[in-house]
Amino acid sequence: MKYKVLRMVKRRAGESREDFARRWLAEHPKKAVVTLATGEIALGGAEAPFDGMSATYFATEREARAAATHFSGDIVLVCDEHAMGQKPTPQAKLKIVRTVYRRRDLTHQQFKDYWLKNHSKLEDRVIAESPVQKIVASFALPEPDRDPAFDGMVELYFAAAGDIRAMFAGPIPAMMRKDEENFVQMDAPAIRAVCEEQQAT
Repeated sequence: MKYKVLRMVKRRAGESREDFARRWLAEHPKKAVVTLATGEIALGGAEAPFDGMSATYFATEREARAAATHFSGDIVLVCDEHAMGQKPTPQAKLKIVRTVYRRRDLTHQQFKDYWLKNHSKLEDRVIAESPVQKIVASFALPEPDRDPAFDGMVELYFAAAGDIRAMFAGPIPAMMRKDEENFVQMDAPAIRAVCEEQQAT
């Protein structure tokens, strides 16, 4: 498990994708993981609400929460991150970013426990049976009297765009969505976007 501050932002008015990418990479500290939306929307999504996303990592939750007060963005969240599985030598060129809300009758902890103890078993199947190279799950850390922008986020990594289309054409998405009914608010709005990941330098 890792602690991180997650940021999502849109481009400034009139700013090109190229200019935004340069600015977004330049304003991050070394070792931050910087994500750029490709403009393509993952299956079932609407227009991506962000052009850039980033994760800046910290050793403790306390450090992450303190740092978050100095970050700006359309969405700024403190999360804990869990590696859910990966192929032996993952080729991670592209990723789908997808957010979810917990089912209304579940606490944050119940939502997280179900994902880590039950849904993760299906994610192992996804790694074994599909082109998905690795899966990372992030959970917004609760704050008193404040609802997060989302409760959970999954990042599905792929070697190529064709692999994304192949995965969605198969039976795995239906299998995963069926299990999500056990812990995810299925009618809630969600972020779904295809992205490229880069390391800030």
